[in-house]
Amino acid sequence: MAKKETSINRQRKGGDTYMGYVINYFSKSDGKKVKRPYDPHHEMQHEFVAKGSGKLCKRYWDTSKEGLRTANAPWTISIKKKKK
Repeated sequence: MAKKETSINRQRKGGDTYMGYVINYFSKSDGKKVKRPYDPHHEMQHEFVAKGSGKLCKRYWDTSKEGLRTANAPWTISIKKKKK
């Protein structure tokens, strides 16, 4: 039986690199498109529909801010290789 490739195995194949996730979206408060680190496994993240606008939003943990941020749709979550 073939071994299922996990994220840990993919990280090891990269040698001196590790996988990281980033989220891209338009920030109303910054007035521009932003790219921030994203932790897909954090237990405090969730999606909801805003009552006023009816738009889909995502709350996620921002390690640089040490708090929650809200991303308005559309957003893109991508995998990024980073060097150690």
